Amino acid sequence: TDYPVVMADHGDNTASGGTQDVMSVIEEAIKQELEDACAGPICDPACVEQMIKAGVGAEVTLELGGKIDMPAMGLKGKPLKITGKVKAITDGQFVVTGPMATGTTVRMGRTAVLDTGKMQIVVSEKRAEPYDLGVFTHCGIDPRRKKYVLIKSRQHFRAGFDEHFMPDRILEVDVPGLTTVMLDRVPWRAVPRPIWPLD
Repeated sequence: TDYPVVMADHGDNTASGGTQDVMSVIEEAIKQELEDACAGPICDPACVEQMIKAGVGAEVTLELGGKIDMPAMGLKGKPLKITGKVKAITDGQFVVTGPMATGTTVRMGRTAVLDTGKMQIVVSEKRAEPYDLGVFTHCGIDPRRKKYVLIKSRQHFRAGFDEHFMPDRILEVDVPGLTTVMLDRVPWRAVPRPIWPLD
């Protein structure tokens, strides 16, 4: 009942090797009809190109994310078919103002925002872990004014987000992905057994 709520998907954390295009959390948020939400960044160069060609204000239907299979985990990429309006297009560059890497420039590649009416999704050409609010603010979204903020990060997001969001409203969400912390999901092949913490 208190907002905003941050949902940190650490099963698809790009700084740990995740693809940053697993759509499970966004798909579930849409199913549950969460409103006034923002999400991202999702790495999908093809969808960025499609939105740029359509232009700001155009309605587009995308096969968003899910472009990369994860054979080591036995997972197939699963794009999410989604329709919305192109809200913004940027060069994906911003200067970090938060406490981690302050003053450095993040380059996410060309970036576009898809607005579904209930959720604004930041889509970028390159992977960039959201450790600074700039991943949203540089393209006109203030996550502090949203009800739900969906990001892909395990720990680094806390540098830029903790001072703006109440700790009890930050939820770690784990879904299938390369960087899951649910060790029983990993198909271990070269591990002596027994070993802690698996056994």
